[in-house]
Amino acid sequence: MNGRLMKDLEELGGEIRPASFKKCDEIIIDQPGFSATIALWGGHLKSFVPAGQEDLLFQSSQPGGEGRFSRQHFGIPVCWPWFGAHEVHDDYPAHGLARYFRWEFIEAGHFKNGDVKIVIRLASEDHPLIEEMWPQAFELRQVFRFSRKGFRINFSAANLSDQPMAVSEALHTYFNVSDNQTAQVHGLDQVAYVDKFDNGDRKLQNGIVTPCDTMDRVYLSAPETCEIQDLGLQRRLVIHTEGSNSTILWNPGAEIAKQRTDMMDEDFRRFVCVEAGNALSDAYEIPPGGIHQLKLKVKHKPLLTE
Repeated sequence: MNGRLMKDLEELGGEIRPASFKKCDEIIIDQPGFSATIALWGGHLKSFVPAGQEDLLFQSSQPGGEGRFSRQHFGIPVCWPWFGAHEVHDDYPAHGLARYFRWEFIEAGHFKNGDVKIVIRLASEDHPLIEEMWPQAFELRQVFRFSRKGFRINFSAANLSDQPMAVSEALHTYFNVSDNQTAQVHGLDQVAYVDKFDNGDRKLQNGIVTPCDTMDRVYLSAPETCEIQDLGLQRRLVIHTEGSNSTILWNPGAEIAKQRTDMMDEDFRRFVCVEAGNALSDAYEIPPGGIHQLKLKVKHKPLLTE
């Protein structure tokens, strides 16, 4: 890593630290108004902690397996270029390739208003295994923008091949909540969704989503904004997306959580996944030489109760 990049990072109050997760480095940013951690393995935004608050993102204490395609549940994994199971190859990993390879740290700095900027990239040409499993050349970038109010992620995918690239995707965000039984997701009323825990039946959301338990739902043609209201932590997490037609809600519930080897039995109580993505009928194609952007903005606000 070049000296100039490290100097730019240090000027942000940042550093690179070795981490236990896949024995890969992490980028740590420590500012008066927040701290943030980016795991270079998989390009996960691992943690975002506003000053005086709990983390906005959940991290399981279960380390998962040591294999390349083993998973650990935390932060914001990138699901790309397929969401869920691969349609053809049963032995391919769930949720694509992007989360299973080391990303490259390429830029650190400030935006004009003073927000912190971190940029990382993943290029298929840098990883022979990616080229073996996905023959179309691509380059992915994540531009992270941090401030005391919250964070933004601009995820871009460039098709460097001469053929259209079929993509389904998600920013698989694990939001930290005090209790999934009382957490509420607002903003999806009257939106149709596919219930993957009920044979893929198509249903219509009626009112708020609560409790946030035992669900695997893909809300199609979803609105750009929704929010999590958390009575225990007395905060609202306002979630805004662009380039995302699907909103995916996931929580395994107690029974499935106990069957998993990559999750602690009680982890399901402390998170709800609200994911920005394009899945099922919202999947799309990137034309040759084209770029698609998926943007996520998360702000934290106090929960005002009467």
